[in-house]
Amino acid sequence: MSNQNEIVLDHTGYVGHGNTPAAWACVAILTVGVLLGVIGFTLPAMTLFWVGLALCGVGLVVGFVMKKMGMGYEGEAKRAMENGGARH
Repeated sequence: MSNQNEIVLDHTGYVGHGNTPAAWACVAILTVGVLLGVIGFTLPAMTLFWVGLALCGVGLVVGFVMKKMGMGYEGEAKRAMENGGARH
């Protein structure tokens, strides 16, 4: 007896999991920015808070620019397909 609503999973596509230079750079800068912001907010050092907040903005811009330069998921997926298939 066969189920007509059977779902077939295809695992042949490329899965990047965000492990790209753009993602790493963005998250590293954001982490430092949030850490500085929290320290600046906790202590009475609002200048440090604003520096941390600005650094978070810089991290987002760096991640976006690196992604557009081909260092993000799309660029990595394209290179993987050009090299013959998925790499996990």
